[in-house]
Amino acid sequence: MNISIIALTVYVLIATNTTYFVGRSLYTNGEIFLKSIFMEKPEIVQPLNKVLLIGFYLINIGFILIFFTQQNNINTIIQCIELLAKKLGTVYLVLGTMHVFNIVLFMHLEKIYNLKSKR
Repeated sequence: MNISIIALTVYVLIATNTTYFVGRSLYTNGEIFLKSIFMEKPEIVQPLNKVLLIGFYLINIGFILIFFTQQNNINTIIQCIELLAKKLGTVYLVLGTMHVFNIVLFMHLEKIYNLKSKR
């Protein structure tokens, strides 16, 4: 079997599984965070959390698939490992950046929401 096919298969399996497990963790733990922001409207927490999870999956799976392309032939295990490291590292950097952006955004929304609710 071609090493390129093995490398890309391993990439997709690891990246999609990581996306799933990170998404589930964010969904579970993020609910508490959302409840603290929307204390006065608890009915929107669960639907918002579900929408965030769906968006997380769509963005990440889309990025994984776009980043799926391979231009060079892989002839050795070392090249295979380097390709996996590059692709997975990029996916994880995007995942982490997206997560930090969302946290900052929700912290900002919490300040705005709390200011409006105190009026």
